[in-house]
Amino acid sequence: MKFTLAERPAYGTKSSMAVLLILFYFTLLLYVGCSGGNSNGNQLVLARVEVPDYLEDIHLPVYADLEDGQEIYYALVIATKEELDQAGVTYRIIDSYIPGTRYIIAQEEIEGARKEAANVVDILYDDGEHIIVRFKADLTELLPDLGFDIKLMSKTQINVMQDGVSSSAKLALSANSISSFEKNSDVEKMIAAVTQTDIKDWTDHLSGEKQVEVNGNLITLTSRHTYQQGTQVQNATQYVYDQMKAMGIGVSFSEWSVAYGEGTLDNRNVVGEIKGKTTPNEIVVLIAHLDTISKNENGIEPGADDNASGCVGLLAAADIMRYYSFNRTVRFVFTTGEEQSLYGGTAYAEKMDSEEQNIVAVLNLDMIGYSKITDPAVKPKQQIKIRNQKNKTGHAKDLPIAQTYIDVVNTYGMHQTFDAIIEDDGESTSDHAPFWDLMATCLKRNPTASCYPAAWIIEYAEEGYLNPKMHSAEDRVSNMNLPYFTAIVKAALGTAAHLAQPTR
Repeated sequence: MKFTLAERPAYGTKSSMAVLLILFYFTLLLYVGCSGGNSNGNQLVLARVEVPDYLEDIHLPVYADLEDGQEIYYALVIATKEELDQAGVTYRIIDSYIPGTRYIIAQEEIEGARKEAANVVDILYDDGEHIIVRFKADLTELLPDLGFDIKLMSKTQINVMQDGVSSSAKLALSANSISSFEKNSDVEKMIAAVTQTDIKDWTDHLSGEKQVEVNGNLITLTSRHTYQQGTQVQNATQYVYDQMKAMGIGVSFSEWSVAYGEGTLDNRNVVGEIKGKTTPNEIVVLIAHLDTISKNENGIEPGADDNASGCVGLLAAADIMRYYSFNRTVRFVFTTGEEQSLYGGTAYAEKMDSEEQNIVAVLNLDMIGYSKITDPAVKPKQQIKIRNQKNKTGHAKDLPIAQTYIDVVNTYGMHQTFDAIIEDDGESTSDHAPFWDLMATCLKRNPTASCYPAAWIIEYAEEGYLNPKMHSAEDRVSNMNLPYFTAIVKAALGTAAHLAQPTR
């Protein structure tokens, strides 16, 4: 696929103005401190704003919160310069904002990607970890090819204004609040039913090592790429749909469509459901992206770790949980378009919000099968990611999910295989993030609602430990750590079961 890249804007003009006037404008430009800045105090701008103590202390609309390359937490705000000055915050203007403009936040996953992107993309801001660029449809394919994970900056405000929500509601833990954790015999049986043989078999099928049956035909899923419409990704969604249906689980397709160039990009998610018995309107969501991406010109994209692994976790959980009853409803959501800025996950989250569905917990499984540690005598690590502590409201909502996960790992024996770590870095380039983005909108509508607490279950993803085969034709089952993978599936299943509240 070829891309037309925007030319860089030319800066600087000739002038015969007096030296004093030139110096005045030069000083003004330095003060504004942005590319494409505007000195008009009433002009909307996109700005980096330093977070003082908590995100709630910023009385301005925040549309993203990030940690830069130095792990300094900051917010992206759209406001006028006058509003920024009146708020008394420390800020840096990134861009003059025109209403309707969308921005891509791209997080570097492969070392050197930011440097390579600087040669071909108009970068508005580089924080040492992320780059920010204006949205163009072709960049949603180019940037992942360069080694980035990407998402669109939220189009709605993500922060809770202190004056807008009572402190009790703002700090309330979600409806899944757990004051104490007790071992459950049914959950123990569910966890014991997860086998490494089943995990490998499902992964083999999804990543093209074994053929799958779709519409009566045996095919090989050599790719699950969203942009290859009508081919592999459609086969993959049909395969997952058929697997859920064969389990006797209620299942449906959830269509989505986004503007793409002069047309639209259309695809579908797969949604399975086990209906809750006593509180079915309280919903626990397990979500994983089905699609793949790779630089490989032959279209070979096995995506065994990224992210057949997460999808296998959902399939295994569904296959076992169907034999049990829960107070709450459990949903299994397989998305597409995740690699192209979370298209499918965003569409699903927005649909749930528009229907005001009471989602009490979201568990996102994305890359759970690789470990750099291969020595059986050395125990690897694994992470569950939630929002930053400085995002006080969001962190308080996510923490019970993460703590439940840690309790499951330590109670049911997975701690013998890996050490689970709560990582509150707020990384947002996967399918949990669209739910985070809608928290403030939900709380404004109903300050006592759960409003989408979410956590990302992932292998140990710190620098130097990332799967070097991701986004390549070599992301295959043979490069995965199957005992580690299986143990994480057990932990995710156990967490979902506890959150859903098993009932006799």
